[in-house]
Amino acid sequence: MGKKIKKRKKTDIVLDDINDLTRIISNDILNRVLTTFPITFYVLQSAEKNNYIFTQISGGVQKLLGYDPLEFINDPDFWLNHLHPEDAAFLLKDKQRVITGSHQTFVYRFLAKDGAYRWLRDEIHAIKTQRDAEYFIGYLVDLTEQKRFEEELRKSEERFRTLVTATTQIVWTTDAKGEVTDDIPSWREYTGQSYDEIKGMGWTAAIHPDDLKSTVSLWEKALAAGSVYQTEYRIRRYDGEYRWFSVHGVPIINNDGQISEWLGTCTDITEAKEKETTLKSYAARLEQSNRDLQEFAYIASHDLQEPVRKILAFGDRLATRYKEALDDRGKDYLERMLSASKRMQNLINSLLTFSRVETRAQPFTKVNLNEVINDVISDLELKIKKLNARVETGDLPVIDADWAQMYQLFENLIGNALKFHRDGVPPVVKIYGTSDYAAKPDQVVIAVEDNGIGIDPQYADRIFKPFQRLHSREEYEGFGMGLAICRRILERHGGDIILHKATNEGSTFIVILPKNHTKVRDLS
Repeated sequence: MGKKIKKRKKTDIVLDDINDLTRIISNDILNRVLTTFPITFYVLQSAEKNNYIFTQISGGVQKLLGYDPLEFINDPDFWLNHLHPEDAAFLLKDKQRVITGSHQTFVYRFLAKDGAYRWLRDEIHAIKTQRDAEYFIGYLVDLTEQKRFEEELRKSEERFRTLVTATTQIVWTTDAKGEVTDDIPSWREYTGQSYDEIKGMGWTAAIHPDDLKSTVSLWEKALAAGSVYQTEYRIRRYDGEYRWFSVHGVPIINNDGQISEWLGTCTDITEAKEKETTLKSYAARLEQSNRDLQEFAYIASHDLQEPVRKILAFGDRLATRYKEALDDRGKDYLERMLSASKRMQNLINSLLTFSRVETRAQPFTKVNLNEVINDVISDLELKIKKLNARVETGDLPVIDADWAQMYQLFENLIGNALKFHRDGVPPVVKIYGTSDYAAKPDQVVIAVEDNGIGIDPQYADRIFKPFQRLHSREEYEGFGMGLAICRRILERHGGDIILHKATNEGSTFIVILPKNHTKVRDLS
């Protein structure tokens, strides 16, 4: 009969000799484990002088650390000399390895052959023989990647905590049910609430009473749907002041596809809210001002025009029936009265035209600008012939626009070019598309060029304001409303007009218009 293998404790295996290990595990299996298994196995034997020496170590150590197994076996101090200094402090005693008990696990760093330290998990099991010689079977597992991940996670958590501490935002978390379980220092610091006060749904006590119902309702809907939570509400600060916050929360999904917690932020938007209120107030006042302007336009079109029409009517009768009965002074007074009345009527009509850019506007349709300009030229035919003028046009596009306002726009521009001509020089007006001026891809740019008296560049902005005249009434008729009307029309169309070139030999106006419209711009 062979020698018996005895057992003492549950974790101890007692052999008559270490060679009896082969009675438990065959040489073939043991060799395969030691040479091919991915985990590095080894056998230690206790020794008086060197404490413990390696008697066997599997070939996996070469892949793990880069060393030949014989380096561990032939050099009793090899393991000791390659420990990380910081880890040697708890692994060694009097510069010798200390193993107590029948089963121990250590985690430490070991210098690999490539010069880098690798984290190892070292698990040892004791095997005792009848001759009291102690042996240990152990294995080494590479924990380097795990440790690297843990370090990155630690740094990430530190950065997150630093960010939470440094940011002016309130960063919060809740459990999957939407209740506060962990402390939220930024919320406590802002509201003055204690941790016990914010736990569960206690944080809602800091919400403005007028916002509380909608806040809780939206939060419950987001929890039920597992969707993003986004809202605005007022939070009471520690000093009692309520301030507006934009709140954004998202569910955190675990590997099982379940919500594990919620993470969110509260951002102070009080100043933005105040600006929004101010803008709304300005908009309301502007809307009232526009209504007043429209009301004025109505009054002008009825109440103001009526007395002017009567003055002109009775003035014409005086001139027709009683002019000869008047002396020269009386005739002069009558002519002045009629002239002033006509100017008043023209002024009222100009104001009406300016205000009606919005009040009488038509929906946008497809407008062929070539046809519009041809109609304008046709209607100005007598004036063009009288001045021996020439109007040249290039090929222009079809755009979305108000046809009547496009007519008015180009009638004003061509009319001005004819009116402000140089003495003795036949007016030449050119209208063409151009790429010389920077524009967006969905815009068209049209130049209206003339060879007239030009405009001083210092008045480039002033000329587009109402009632801005650069010349006396004796030199050129009008009220300085033409270009102001042009700009208002283009603003309604989402475009612009610019004085591009102004010399004593003419001016060039640049008209910018969108090709297509999805919505008419409202100027009221």
